[in-house]
Amino acid sequence: MTDPAPTAAPSMVAVKQPGNGFAIAALVLGIVGFVLMGIPLFIGWFLGGIPDILAVIFGIIGIVKARQLGNRGLVPAIVGLCLAGVSIIAVFFGAGSIW
Repeated sequence: MTDPAPTAAPSMVAVKQPGNGFAIAALVLGIVGFVLMGIPLFIGWFLGGIPDILAVIFGIIGIVKARQLGNRGLVPAIVGLCLAGVSIIAVFFGAGSIW
């Protein structure tokens, strides 16, 4: 009797799933803009306004890209877009101005 030839163990190949960096960027910038927009004396408009505008842009791009990736990253893109939108709308009610 002969022994069967040794076989190699099956190996697992890691496949990197494509991510949605725009969605994560929109979420982070939306949170930063939302928090900083509350600083009084018009400082909040400058510190929070720029991240909010970028969060809106990245959120829209993230939603479009999420549709192409099978909804991967859709929720962070929407949350970042909503936080930025609420923060920008809050400016009209006095956020970031003299309290």
